[in-house]
Amino acid sequence: MKALSMFIVRLPQKFKDTISIAGQEMYLASKFDEFGNRINYAEIVSTPARFETKASVGDILYFHHHVCVEKKLHLEDDLYMVQYDPNGGYGSHAYAYETKDGNIHMLSDWVFIEQPQKATEKIVEGIIILEEDADADHGFVKYANSELKYLGANVGDKVYFSKHSDYAMEVKGETLWRMRNDDLLYSHNG
Repeated sequence: MKALSMFIVRLPQKFKDTISIAGQEMYLASKFDEFGNRINYAEIVSTPARFETKASVGDILYFHHHVCVEKKLHLEDDLYMVQYDPNGGYGSHAYAYETKDGNIHMLSDWVFIEQPQKATEKIVEGIIILEEDADADHGFVKYANSELKYLGANVGDKVYFSKHSDYAMEVKGETLWRMRNDDLLYSHNG
């Protein structure tokens, strides 16, 4: 099976439905955090015939969380299509791929941002108080696309971004924000 302008992925499970607590596997009611519990990575079965991506069959594709629930993207059994546009934009739901050696390669204009420390711990009269930052407005470039360096930001740089562009997703077991180059406002290299 070969898609012309989309990826095809094998997604045997659409939601995280268990959680491990103190070494015990427990059932997770995923409806309480439906978006956060959708699985948004899967094995590539076919790459877009129309576009050169350098991704290969067997690599892991990271994609938009709607892929697993959109009926029009479901092919059969556990196969799903993922929209891809090399020019980027919100019409491209393929964010990055992970090669068999564990390297992450960003697609089109997507970038993964590492979250800053969210909470500081303070002990007052024996009580631990966690103080969280207000609205998120910055993070650190973790995985960059090829255009980002040209725009003036590199891996490790602190970047500030537009409001509500900090969509969290799991990448290699770490929670990162995915956003586009256009969401980044400026970088601070130091």
